[in-house]
Amino acid sequence: METSTTEQGRAYRGQAHTRVNVGPAERKASLAGGAALALSGLWSVGRRNYLSGLAMIASGGMLLYRGQTGHCGLYEAIGVDTVHTQESGLRIEKVVTIGLPPHQVYEFWRRLENLPRFMKHLASVQVTGERTSHWKAVGPGGLSTEWDAEMMEDTPGQQISWHSVGSADIPNKGTVEFKEAPGNRGTEVRVIIDYYPPGGTAGRAAARIAHGLNAQQLEEDLKRLKQILEVGEETTARRTVE
Repeated sequence: METSTTEQGRAYRGQAHTRVNVGPAERKASLAGGAALALSGLWSVGRRNYLSGLAMIASGGMLLYRGQTGHCGLYEAIGVDTVHTQESGLRIEKVVTIGLPPHQVYEFWRRLENLPRFMKHLASVQVTGERTSHWKAVGPGGLSTEWDAEMMEDTPGQQISWHSVGSADIPNKGTVEFKEAPGNRGTEVRVIIDYYPPGGTAGRAAARIAHGLNAQQLEEDLKRLKQILEVGEETTARRTVE
């Protein structure tokens, strides 16, 4: 009896640590699609189409789990979170600790022309005004997209927030926070970026670029930033992560 209670407790704790990363709309669609797929699988098994039927039941079960728990293993692996973004939006979040004071890291990031030095998908960032800038990104197969951005918050040494303006190919917004790291280890840099890839034929190129911007890519970008600021060797940083 005690063993059973212990196992149940472990199972409960395991579920409690499962992070919800699927938005409400997707969860509803997963439940509906999973139920329909499972029923179709049962129907196929009843007609002795065992292989296809069992495959549909398994796929339906995965969708039902996704809808019921709000957790997607693939999303977790690539760092996608659709809970805190608009429908069809992608949220990417990463943290890195850099051995320099917050104001110094902030000043480097605040010079937006520095961003392409460590953010691989950016071809250029041009400052066009006190709070405005023009960005150009490149993606798979040499695809490119451009947009204008406006700074929403600029607190020296603490935070920078921006969002795209006008008819951006990939509407987006982002925040970078600079906080003192525990133990006088420098600065904890937290980057949160939300992308809203467009749909339809006209948005395919932009969407392909956006889908290439995942948590792994951002992590590599921040490793390059750390290398540049701590060692001052951009080429070494590129060799380290590529």
